[in-house]
Amino acid sequence: MAETLGFCEEMRPESCGLILFGATGDLAARKILPALFGLCEKNLIPKNFYMLLSGRTPLERSALESRLWTAMNNAGFTPAPETFGAFLGRLEYLQADYDSADFYRVLSARLDELDAKYGINKKRLFYLATPPAAFEPIVNMLKAGGLLADPLDCACWSRIIIEKPYGSSLETASSLDAGLKKAAAENQIYRIDHFTGKETVQNVLALRSANHVLDGTLNCRFVDHVEITVFEELGLEGRAGFFEKMGLARDMMSHILQLAAITAMDLPETFRDTDFKAQKKRFFESLRPYTRPEVAASVVRGQYAGYLAEPGVAPASAVETFMAFRFEVDNDRWLGVPFYVRAGKKAGKKQTSIDVVYKKPERGIFRHIDIGYPNVLSICIQPEEKVTVSLVSKHPGPKLCFAERGMSLDYRPDAREAPRYPTDYERLLIEAMSGDQTLFLSSLEMRLMWEFLAPLLEAWTEAPDENPLRVYAAGAPGPAQAEELLKKEGRSWV
Repeated sequence: MAETLGFCEEMRPESCGLILFGATGDLAARKILPALFGLCEKNLIPKNFYMLLSGRTPLERSALESRLWTAMNNAGFTPAPETFGAFLGRLEYLQADYDSADFYRVLSARLDELDAKYGINKKRLFYLATPPAAFEPIVNMLKAGGLLADPLDCACWSRIIIEKPYGSSLETASSLDAGLKKAAAENQIYRIDHFTGKETVQNVLALRSANHVLDGTLNCRFVDHVEITVFEELGLEGRAGFFEKMGLARDMMSHILQLAAITAMDLPETFRDTDFKAQKKRFFESLRPYTRPEVAASVVRGQYAGYLAEPGVAPASAVETFMAFRFEVDNDRWLGVPFYVRAGKKAGKKQTSIDVVYKKPERGIFRHIDIGYPNVLSICIQPEEKVTVSLVSKHPGPKLCFAERGMSLDYRPDAREAPRYPTDYERLLIEAMSGDQTLFLSSLEMRLMWEFLAPLLEAWTEAPDENPLRVYAAGAPGPAQAEELLKKEGRSWV
C-alpha cells in the first residue's frame, strides 16, 4: 500500500481558457509564461485548457516559439521536447491593439472557436500583465465587447487578474478601483501579490491552525515584539523608470503588510475566502495610523550609495531604496507589542523572514537571572524555506550554564511532493482558475494599505527636513538609524 502524506485537500482548477495581455513583456517572460509551462509540466492544469497570448508586437509562429523556449530556459527549465511540444499545442498568439474595438471583435470570435475546440463554455481568465494605465481601458473594452460574462446569466464566468502597482497613492488607487468596478464586479477581480502564493507564507497559517502550541502563544501575553525583514541583494536591475515613480515603500508595502497579517491576524473559522478576508480586514483595521510626529520618530528611510549613478535615475533623486518602521496593532491580542519592519535593495544577502521574539521568563527560579537568550520563532521564506524555534537549555557539564539551541523544520518539498510542488505564480494561477480569492487582495485591503502608507508619503514630501533620506553602503543592512529604531527601546534586530 502506498504511503500517504497525511490530510490532503487539493484545489482542482476548472476547465477554462487563459488570455494573457502583455504577453511579450518582461513580466510575462520572467514569471507568467514559466508558471504556465510549470503547471503543464506538472499536470496541474485542467484537462480542457488553452492559452491565447496577446501583445502589441507582431510575431510569426517561429519567433513566438523561439521566445518561449528562451523564457523557459532563463527560468531554469530544461523542457523535454514532448512536454514543450504539448505546451505549444495549447497556445496561440494574437497581435493586440488594446484601444481598438476591432481587436476585441477578432478576439471574441477566436475565443469562441477555441471554446468549441476544447469543449469549454465561456470560462475565461484574463491576465493583464500590462502597464497599470492600461488596466481600466482594457477592462472597459472587454465589457463593451461582451467578453465579461455575467455568471448570473449562465454557467460561464470571466475573471481578471491584475498586477501591482495598484495606483501610486490613495487617490489614484481609489480611482483605479472605481474605474474597474464600472465594468467588473469585485468577485471577478483578482489582485495578485506573489508573496501570498509562496508555500512558506501559506504554511504560516497552516502551522498556526494545526499547532496550538504556536498560535496559543502568538499574543501580547507571551510576545515581546515581532520583526519582518525583506532584503534584496540586487539594485534596480534596469527598472529605474518604474522605481523612480514608485520608490520602495509603494513597491513593497503590500508584501510587508501581507506578511504581518498572516502572522498576527486572528485565525478564521474556515479557509474559505470570505472568512479569511474578514479576519484579514479586522487586522488591517487595527493598524494604528501615524501622526506627522510619529512618522519622524518611528520611520527611517534610506538610499544606497551609488543609486544616483544608476542609469535612468534623476541626478538629485530623493527616492527611497530602504525603509524601516515601527507600528502597533490596536486590538486585545497584540496590545502594546511593537512590530518592526525593515526592507531594502542592496541590503546584503537576499532575505525574507518573520521573527517572533518572545518575552523572557517573568516567574520561576530563573526570573532574576538574565539568561541572555529569548525564545524566537523564525520563519524564513527566502532564500531558504524553513521554520526555526530557538530554545534555552542547560549547557553540558557540571556547571549551571545556559546555551541557545534550535529546533528546525525544513520546508523543502517532500520527495513525494516535489514533482507536483507549485511555485508562487503557479499556485496563484491554480487558485484563480478555481475561483478562490483567498490569496488575492481585496478592494478593501488595497484601500486600508494606502491609508496606512499615506501619512508616510505625505511626511516625506511635505517635511523632508524632519524625515531625512539616509545614505547607506551597498551591501549594508540599511543605515545606522534602522538599528537605533530598536536600540532606543532596549531591543536589537535578530
